[in-house]
Amino acid sequence: MKTAIIYYSYGGKTKKYCENMAAELSADIMEVQTVKRKCFLSNLFTECPKALQQQPTDILPIDLDLSGYEKIILAAPMWAGYPAPPFNNMVAMLPKGKQVEIVIVSAGGETDPIKKEKVIVLTEETGSKVIKYTDICGADIK
Repeated sequence: MKTAIIYYSYGGKTKKYCENMAAELSADIMEVQTVKRKCFLSNLFTECPKALQQQPTDILPIDLDLSGYEKIILAAPMWAGYPAPPFNNMVAMLPKGKQVEIVIVSAGGETDPIKKEKVIVLTEETGSKVIKYTDICGADIK
């Protein structure tokens, strides 16, 4: 199954996890980057509210055609209980009819079930189907 991994990483844990997964699955991998890398406090005041509202942020242009992939894995860190805002940009790129896996990396453990359902609903509104949702503890990534 042809697989693409699209991820956003702020501190490097999500990137490392995705690189390991891409090697294991022989998947293509693409990093989403924000236009401006903000400091922790700036993220706290500007990006965490976007995460709470499941809004996108400003990212660098990406030249990626996802139509040829059967499965797409989206990965991002958790901010304020939701995926970081670039995750919402990734969701907006999804073509209809794709199988999607979601990977959320956090320091605190599992996503709250209500928030998890909201993330799945947002993703499936694109016409794709979430087949797996995985929470990863950043401390476990080697």
